[in-house]
Amino acid sequence: MIVSCPACATRFRIDREKLAGKRLTLRCARCRAPFKVELPRHGRAEVPNIRVMVAHTDHELCGTICGILEPAGMQCLVGHDGKTVLKQMEAAPPQVAVVDVALQGLYAFEVVDKVRRRPGLGGVKIILLSAVYNRMAYKRAPSSLYGADDYIEKHHIPDDLIPKVNRLALGAAPVAASVPQEEEQAGKLLSKQEAASQSLDYIHLVNEKIQSAEDRQVGGAGAIPDSERARRLARIIVSDIALYYQERVDEGVRHGNWAELLAAEIQEAHKLFLERFPDPRIQQARILEAAFIDLLERRRREMNL
Repeated sequence: MIVSCPACATRFRIDREKLAGKRLTLRCARCRAPFKVELPRHGRAEVPNIRVMVAHTDHELCGTICGILEPAGMQCLVGHDGKTVLKQMEAAPPQVAVVDVALQGLYAFEVVDKVRRRPGLGGVKIILLSAVYNRMAYKRAPSSLYGADDYIEKHHIPDDLIPKVNRLALGAAPVAASVPQEEEQAGKLLSKQEAASQSLDYIHLVNEKIQSAEDRQVGGAGAIPDSERARRLARIIVSDIALYYQERVDEGVRHGNWAELLAAEIQEAHKLFLERFPDPRIQQARILEAAFIDLLERRRREMNL
Protein backbone atom coordinates (compact mmCIF):
# COMPACT_ATOMS: atom_id res chain seq x y z
CA MET A 1 0.00 0.00 0.00
CA ILE A 2 1.29 3.48 -0.91
CA VAL A 3 0.61 6.49 1.34
CA SER A 4 1.61 10.10 0.77
CA CYS A 5 2.98 12.63 3.21
CA PRO A 6 0.30 15.38 3.39
CA ALA A 7 2.97 18.06 3.79
CA CYS A 8 5.24 17.34 0.81
CA ALA A 9 3.56 14.44 -1.10
CA THR A 10 6.53 12.05 -0.74
CA ARG A 11 5.22 8.51 -1.08
CA PHE A 12 5.87 5.56 1.23
CA ARG A 13 5.24 1.86 0.80
CA ILE A 14 3.75 0.09 3.83
CA ASP A 15 2.68 -3.50 4.40
CA ARG A 16 -1.09 -3.30 4.78
CA GLU A 17 -1.49 -7.01 5.55
CA LYS A 18 1.06 -6.95 8.33
CA LEU A 19 -0.15 -3.66 9.83
CA ALA A 20 -3.91 -4.00 9.24
CA GLY A 21 -6.00 -2.57 12.04
CA LYS A 22 -3.21 -0.37 13.39
CA ARG A 23 -2.94 3.39 13.66
CA LEU A 24 0.57 4.52 12.73
CA THR A 25 2.44 7.76 13.13
CA LEU A 26 4.94 8.06 10.28
CA ARG A 27 7.71 10.60 9.97
CA CYS A 28 8.36 11.71 6.41
CA ALA A 29 11.89 10.90 5.27
CA ARG A 30 11.92 13.98 3.07
CA CYS A 31 10.45 16.87 5.09
CA ARG A 32 10.50 15.20 8.55
CA ALA A 33 6.87 16.08 9.25
CA PRO A 34 4.93 13.42 11.20
CA PHE A 35 1.55 12.26 9.95
CA LYS A 36 -0.94 9.59 10.95
CA VAL A 37 -2.19 6.67 8.87
CA GLU A 38 -4.97 4.36 10.00
CA LEU A 39 -5.20 0.97 8.31
CA PRO A 40 -8.57 -0.82 8.71
CA ARG A 41 -8.62 -4.58 9.04
CA HIS A 42 -10.52 -4.82 5.77
CA GLY A 43 -10.80 -2.41 2.88
CA ARG A 44 -9.12 0.88 2.19
CA ALA A 45 -7.72 3.25 4.77
CA GLU A 46 -9.98 6.15 5.58
CA VAL A 47 -8.92 9.48 4.06
CA PRO A 48 -10.36 12.98 4.23
CA ASN A 49 -13.21 13.45 1.78
CA ILE A 50 -11.88 16.44 -0.15
CA ARG A 51 -13.61 17.27 -3.43
CA VAL A 52 -11.40 19.14 -5.92
CA MET A 53 -12.52 20.83 -9.15
CA VAL A 54 -9.79 20.50 -11.80
CA ALA A 55 -10.38 23.09 -14.53
CA HIS A 56 -8.09 22.97 -17.55
CA THR A 57 -8.62 22.84 -21.31
CA ASP A 58 -6.31 19.86 -21.82
CA HIS A 59 -8.05 16.57 -21.01
CA GLU A 60 -4.88 14.58 -20.40
CA LEU A 61 -3.41 17.19 -18.06
CA CYS A 62 -6.62 17.02 -16.01
CA GLY A 63 -6.11 13.25 -15.88
CA THR A 64 -2.52 13.74 -14.71
CA ILE A 65 -3.61 16.10 -11.94
CA CYS A 66 -6.37 13.72 -10.85
CA GLY A 67 -3.77 10.94 -10.84
CA ILE A 68 -1.91 12.94 -8.19
CA LEU A 69 -4.92 13.85 -6.07
CA GLU A 70 -6.98 10.66 -6.09
CA PRO A 71 -4.36 8.36 -4.51
CA ALA A 72 -4.28 10.89 -1.65
CA GLY A 73 -7.99 10.23 -1.06
CA MET A 74 -9.39 13.21 -2.92
CA GLN A 75 -12.38 13.18 -5.25
CA CYS A 76 -11.88 14.98 -8.57
CA LEU A 77 -14.38 16.85 -10.70
CA VAL A 78 -13.09 17.80 -14.15
CA GLY A 79 -14.09 20.61 -16.50
CA HIS A 80 -12.51 21.97 -19.67
CA ASP A 81 -14.22 25.34 -20.18
CA GLY A 82 -15.44 28.12 -17.94
CA LYS A 83 -19.19 27.63 -18.30
CA THR A 84 -19.02 23.88 -17.73
CA VAL A 85 -16.80 24.33 -14.69
CA LEU A 86 -19.21 26.79 -13.07
CA LYS A 87 -22.20 24.48 -13.69
CA GLN A 88 -20.37 21.52 -12.18
CA MET A 89 -19.33 23.53 -9.16
CA GLU A 90 -22.91 24.67 -8.58
CA ALA A 91 -24.17 21.08 -8.81
CA ALA A 92 -21.50 19.68 -6.47
CA PRO A 93 -19.55 22.44 -4.69
CA PRO A 94 -15.91 21.43 -4.15
CA GLN A 95 -13.76 22.44 -1.23
CA VAL A 96 -10.96 23.46 -3.60
CA ALA A 97 -10.82 24.39 -7.30
CA VAL A 98 -7.60 24.29 -9.35
CA VAL A 99 -8.23 26.69 -12.24
CA ASP A 100 -6.00 27.26 -15.27
CA VAL A 101 -5.49 31.00 -15.78
CA ALA A 102 -6.01 30.49 -19.54
CA LEU A 103 -9.14 28.36 -19.18
CA GLN A 104 -11.18 28.21 -22.38
CA GLY A 105 -14.13 30.59 -22.44
CA LEU A 106 -13.33 32.48 -19.23
CA TYR A 107 -10.11 33.90 -17.89
CA ALA A 108 -9.26 32.88 -14.34
CA PHE A 109 -10.17 36.29 -12.92
CA GLU A 110 -13.63 35.91 -14.46
CA VAL A 111 -14.02 32.45 -12.91
CA VAL A 112 -12.97 33.76 -9.49
CA ASP A 113 -15.42 36.65 -9.67
CA LYS A 114 -18.33 34.42 -10.71
CA VAL A 115 -17.55 31.80 -8.06
CA ARG A 116 -17.39 34.44 -5.33
CA ARG A 117 -20.75 35.87 -6.39
CA ARG A 118 -22.71 32.62 -6.70
CA PRO A 119 -24.75 31.34 -3.74
CA GLY A 120 -23.33 28.15 -2.25
CA LEU A 121 -19.83 28.67 -3.64
CA GLY A 122 -18.58 31.28 -1.19
CA GLY A 123 -16.50 28.75 0.72
CA VAL A 124 -14.69 27.31 -2.31
CA LYS A 125 -10.94 27.82 -2.13
CA ILE A 126 -9.34 28.60 -5.50
CA ILE A 127 -5.81 27.79 -6.65
CA LEU A 128 -4.78 29.48 -9.90
CA LEU A 129 -2.62 27.37 -12.20
CA SER A 130 -0.07 29.29 -14.26
CA ALA A 131 -0.27 28.65 -17.98
CA VAL A 132 3.24 28.72 -19.49
CA TYR A 133 5.44 25.78 -18.58
CA ASN A 134 8.59 27.88 -18.18
CA ARG A 135 10.00 28.10 -14.68
CA MET A 136 12.50 30.75 -15.80
CA ALA A 137 9.93 33.11 -17.33
CA TYR A 138 9.03 34.94 -14.14
CA LYS A 139 10.97 35.71 -10.98
CA ARG A 140 8.24 37.16 -8.81
CA ALA A 141 5.16 36.07 -6.89
CA PRO A 142 1.71 37.25 -8.00
CA SER A 143 0.42 40.27 -6.10
CA SER A 144 -3.26 39.66 -5.30
CA LEU A 145 -4.50 36.69 -7.37
CA TYR A 146 -7.79 38.42 -8.29
CA GLY A 147 -9.32 37.17 -5.06
CA ALA A 148 -8.12 33.56 -5.39
CA ASP A 149 -6.54 31.85 -2.40
CA ASP A 150 -3.27 30.55 -3.85
CA TYR A 151 -1.46 29.79 -7.07
CA ILE A 152 0.82 27.06 -8.38
CA GLU A 153 3.21 26.86 -11.31
CA LYS A 154 3.02 23.83 -13.56
CA HIS A 155 6.42 22.41 -12.66
CA HIS A 156 5.45 22.43 -8.97
CA ILE A 157 2.26 20.39 -9.44
CA PRO A 158 3.74 17.00 -8.47
CA ASP A 159 5.37 18.15 -5.24
CA ASP A 160 3.30 21.16 -4.11
CA LEU A 161 -0.30 20.56 -5.18
CA ILE A 162 -1.35 18.10 -2.47
CA PRO A 163 0.07 20.24 0.39
CA LYS A 164 -1.68 23.32 -0.99
CA VAL A 165 -5.03 21.52 -1.33
CA ASN A 166 -4.71 20.06 2.17
CA ARG A 167 -3.82 23.43 3.64
CA LEU A 168 -6.80 25.17 2.05
CA ALA A 169 -9.32 22.41 2.68
CA LEU A 170 -8.24 21.15 6.09
CA GLY A 171 -6.01 23.84 7.59
CA ALA A 172 -2.24 24.04 8.00
CA ALA A 173 -0.06 21.05 7.18
CA PRO A 174 1.20 18.99 10.14
CA VAL A 175 3.96 20.62 12.16
CA ALA A 176 6.92 18.81 13.59
CA ALA A 177 6.16 17.18 16.92
CA SER A 178 7.62 14.53 19.17
CA VAL A 179 6.66 11.03 18.05
CA PRO A 180 6.88 7.93 20.26
CA GLN A 181 9.85 5.83 19.19
CA GLU A 182 7.88 2.63 18.66
CA GLU A 183 5.38 4.41 16.40
CA GLU A 184 8.05 6.27 14.47
CA GLN A 185 9.92 3.04 13.72
CA ALA A 186 6.81 1.68 11.99
CA GLY A 187 7.05 4.50 9.50
CA LYS A 188 10.59 3.78 8.38
CA LEU A 189 9.51 1.33 5.72
CA LEU A 190 11.42 3.14 2.98
CA SER A 191 14.89 4.45 3.62
CA LYS A 192 15.55 8.14 3.14
CA GLN A 193 17.50 7.35 -0.01
CA GLU A 194 14.69 5.15 -1.39
CA ALA A 195 12.04 7.75 -0.58
CA ALA A 196 14.03 10.57 -2.16
CA SER A 197 14.72 8.51 -5.30
CA GLN A 198 11.07 7.49 -5.63
CA SER A 199 9.94 11.07 -5.13
CA LEU A 200 12.34 12.47 -7.75
CA ASP A 201 11.39 9.80 -10.28
CA TYR A 202 7.72 10.54 -9.70
CA ILE A 203 8.19 14.32 -10.07
CA HIS A 204 10.16 13.82 -13.30
CA LEU A 205 7.47 11.54 -14.75
CA VAL A 206 4.64 13.94 -13.93
CA ASN A 207 6.53 16.94 -15.29
CA GLU A 208 7.07 15.09 -18.56
CA LYS A 209 3.29 14.63 -18.82
CA ILE A 210 2.74 18.32 -18.06
CA GLN A 211 5.20 19.34 -20.76
CA SER A 212 3.43 17.02 -23.21
CA ALA A 213 0.15 18.77 -22.45
CA GLU A 214 1.60 22.13 -23.47
CA ASP A 215 3.10 20.60 -26.60
CA ARG A 216 -0.32 19.29 -27.57
CA GLN A 217 -1.84 22.73 -27.13
CA VAL A 218 0.64 24.89 -29.00
CA GLY A 219 3.56 22.87 -30.36
CA GLY A 220 4.30 20.69 -33.34
CA ALA A 221 2.45 20.09 -36.56
CA GLY A 222 -0.79 18.17 -36.67
CA ALA A 223 -4.49 18.39 -37.28
CA ILE A 224 -4.78 21.74 -35.53
CA PRO A 225 -4.03 24.67 -37.88
CA ASP A 226 -1.07 26.88 -37.05
CA SER A 227 -3.34 29.89 -36.63
CA GLU A 228 -5.39 28.10 -33.95
CA ARG A 229 -2.29 26.91 -32.09
CA ALA A 230 -0.94 30.45 -32.25
CA ARG A 231 -4.17 31.80 -30.75
CA ARG A 232 -3.91 29.26 -27.93
CA LEU A 233 -0.34 30.29 -27.17
CA ALA A 234 -1.27 33.97 -27.27
CA ARG A 235 -4.05 33.39 -24.75
CA ILE A 236 -1.69 31.42 -22.52
CA ILE A 237 0.94 34.17 -22.60
CA VAL A 238 -1.41 37.04 -21.81
CA SER A 239 -3.11 34.96 -19.09
CA ASP A 240 0.19 34.43 -17.32
CA ILE A 241 1.01 38.14 -17.57
CA ALA A 242 -2.40 38.89 -16.05
CA LEU A 243 -1.59 36.47 -13.20
CA TYR A 244 1.84 37.81 -12.35
CA TYR A 245 1.22 41.50 -12.98
CA GLN A 246 -2.37 42.19 -11.91
CA GLU A 247 -1.60 45.59 -10.38
CA ARG A 248 -0.04 46.88 -13.59
CA VAL A 249 -2.76 45.35 -15.75
CA ASP A 250 -5.50 46.97 -13.67
CA GLU A 251 -3.73 50.32 -13.56
CA GLY A 252 -3.24 50.17 -17.31
CA VAL A 253 -6.94 49.38 -17.80
CA ARG A 254 -7.94 52.36 -15.65
CA HIS A 255 -5.60 54.88 -17.26
CA GLY A 256 -5.10 53.50 -20.77
CA ASN A 257 -1.32 53.21 -20.40
CA TRP A 258 -1.03 49.42 -20.19
CA ALA A 259 1.47 49.22 -23.08
CA GLU A 260 3.83 51.52 -21.20
CA LEU A 261 3.41 49.81 -17.82
CA LEU A 262 3.90 46.33 -19.29
CA ALA A 263 6.55 47.21 -21.88
CA ALA A 264 9.13 44.68 -20.64
CA GLU A 265 6.56 41.90 -20.32
CA ILE A 266 5.14 42.62 -23.77
CA GLN A 267 8.63 42.47 -25.26
CA GLU A 268 9.25 39.10 -23.59
CA ALA A 269 5.84 37.88 -24.82
CA HIS A 270 6.70 38.82 -28.42
CA LYS A 271 10.01 37.00 -28.11
CA LEU A 272 8.37 33.79 -26.85
CA PHE A 273 5.62 34.01 -29.48
CA LEU A 274 8.14 34.54 -32.27
CA GLU A 275 10.19 31.54 -31.12
CA ARG A 276 7.14 29.29 -31.37
CA PHE A 277 5.60 30.84 -34.50
CA PRO A 278 8.21 32.53 -36.74
CA ASP A 279 6.00 32.25 -39.85
CA PRO A 280 5.56 35.82 -41.21
CA ARG A 281 1.90 35.09 -41.96
CA ILE A 282 1.24 34.35 -38.30
CA GLN A 283 3.15 37.44 -37.23
CA GLN A 284 1.27 39.65 -39.68
CA ALA A 285 -2.06 38.43 -38.31
CA ARG A 286 -1.22 40.21 -35.04
CA ILE A 287 -2.65 37.34 -33.02
CA LEU A 288 -0.74 38.21 -29.87
CA GLU A 289 -1.89 41.83 -30.02
CA ALA A 290 -5.51 40.66 -30.39
CA ALA A 291 -5.11 38.47 -27.29
CA PHE A 292 -3.89 41.45 -25.26
CA ILE A 293 -6.85 43.54 -26.40
CA ASP A 294 -9.30 40.75 -25.53
CA LEU A 295 -7.78 40.37 -22.07
CA LEU A 296 -7.92 44.10 -21.37
CA GLU A 297 -11.51 44.44 -22.59
CA ARG A 298 -12.66 41.56 -20.40
CA ARG A 299 -10.81 42.98 -17.41
CA ARG A 300 -12.37 46.39 -18.07
CA ARG A 301 -15.85 44.83 -17.98
CA GLU A 302 -14.96 42.89 -14.82
CA MET A 303 -13.89 46.16 -13.16
CA ASN A 304 -17.09 47.91 -14.33
CA LEU A 305 -15.16 50.59 -16.18
